[in-house]
Amino acid sequence: MAKYFLLPVLCYLLCFSGVYGEDSSDRDFSKGPLFGKNMYIPFLIHYNFPSLPAKSGERFDLQSHFSVYITQDARYRTDMPLPDGSNGRSYDKAHVVRDYEGYTAETGVAYNFLDELQAGLDMRLFLYSGGFLDSSIEGFHNTFDFSNGTRESYLQNQIYINIPNDRGSPLFLDKNTVSFGDIDLWCKWTFLENRTVSLAALGAFKLPTGRFESLSGSGYPDAAAGLLLDFRAARFISLYSQAGIVVPFTNKYYPMFNGLLGAEVHPWKAVSFNLQMNIKTSPISDSTIPFGWNKDWGTNFYQFTLPQTNLLVGFVIQLNGLRLQVYFEEDFLFNQGSDFTLGIMASYIVNLKNRSK
Repeated sequence: MAKYFLLPVLCYLLCFSGVYGEDSSDRDFSKGPLFGKNMYIPFLIHYNFPSLPAKSGERFDLQSHFSVYITQDARYRTDMPLPDGSNGRSYDKAHVVRDYEGYTAETGVAYNFLDELQAGLDMRLFLYSGGFLDSSIEGFHNTFDFSNGTRESYLQNQIYINIPNDRGSPLFLDKNTVSFGDIDLWCKWTFLENRTVSLAALGAFKLPTGRFESLSGSGYPDAAAGLLLDFRAARFISLYSQAGIVVPFTNKYYPMFNGLLGAEVHPWKAVSFNLQMNIKTSPISDSTIPFGWNKDWGTNFYQFTLPQTNLLVGFVIQLNGLRLQVYFEEDFLFNQGSDFTLGIMASYIVNLKNRSK
């Protein structure tokens, strides 16, 4: 029986070896929740809360970051008979909802005008393609006896997106595309902070610089407001909670709730491990006539009836002003997300006042 207790005991010892092995003059090892953009269509064309920490910074801090998101997604019509595979894989586009790979480059800057007041800007470049990961994903699923979700019946490395909805034009793309996305402007005010708790307000505005035809923007501005909470529960663990609303400047899309629940274990000052759930409601709903309705099949196919509950698992390495973040993201609960997103970010903070001395 002892072996079943070995792993948690080792984790406990590792945590406390870090807690008591670091300089006790620095009591705060927290690094904030996992920062990232939601890469699920149709969410990515709107503003998304990026999971900023509520904790204040230092006046004159300038932070820059560069992120890469790799997204793989494939979903097919489960209400329809599978395509005829008598001659191997086929690709009847009437069966396809989403089938693509996305590669997104993101850059941004943030500046602390005061310790408790920070403003920032983020922008992105989107690339959609058929990709090359389908065979690897199918092989992984087969190795561990996971379901491929009928992937095995379709041609690999294709691009085709067709999402009808009741709020406007269908989200549609059928070719490789590169496009600049929207620009996000945001401001964060940490209005309450002590040794244990940080509470901040966030306001944001999205400039519609992306293109709806390339699925890099909605074509409309968004405004957002919310509250961010950091709770440093112990020397080696911090908890995060966030909630807010995103309002598009058009009646073609619904207002969206954005929420976050997260836990960060930081046994060492330089390293943290994060488990986080991002919760979002959809800006669109299914067509008035169900997407999969057919008088012969008599079945329905709904895509946006449940909130998205993306689980993010990742780690952060932070040395002085340099930070490296890596996470893996998917909706394991309600299947309201892409198959997976891998997010990688490098950021650096420099204090302009100290640098000028």
